Amino acid sequence: MSYTPETRIEADDFRLRFEQRDVAIAKAEMLGENIVCYYQTAEALADPGVQCWITDTLKAFARKRVKELLVPRLLRMAAERGLTVSCVKVSSAHGRWGSCSSKGNINLSLYLILLPHPLQDYVIQHELTHLIEMNHSPRFWAQLDKVFPHSRDMRKEMRLYNTSFLVPKP
Repeated sequence: MSYTPETRIEADDFRLRFEQRDVAIAKAEMLGENIVCYYQTAEALADPGVQCWITDTLKAFARKRVKELLVPRLLRMAAERGLTVSCVKVSSAHGRWGSCSSKGNINLSLYLILLPHPLQDYVIQHELTHLIEMNHSPRFWAQLDKVFPHSRDMRKEMRLYNTSFLVPKP
């Protein structure tokens, strides 16, 4: 993906827009869930170095939002289910939304912040269920269905989303 003045990201907890201003090359600020990237000219914005900087900046902001919003939500959901999480980390994995280790460590992808809240909850509950069943056996799905009755529908909906718009083309 290439970022242009028209590029927009609209998610429940993460919104991006570009605004032309008198800045050196590019600048970004985070105002709640809104990220504003300022650029001087479209040519400066198209510079490969600026494009990489924007991606890195967006990843940092996404990581921050996951830590602020999703990690506390995960810990609250774990407590509600009587589950103990050893550690929660935020990864930059874009091949999977989350993972759980046999030691009770949960990783959430920073890209998870780009999903609608119900899908975020699905991923969180999916990973928490791995604290009970470390596989995708029928018992796993039965456990997940107890807390997330429409988990199979959510699984299908997850396939509609990808992280490619924060992964620049080489």
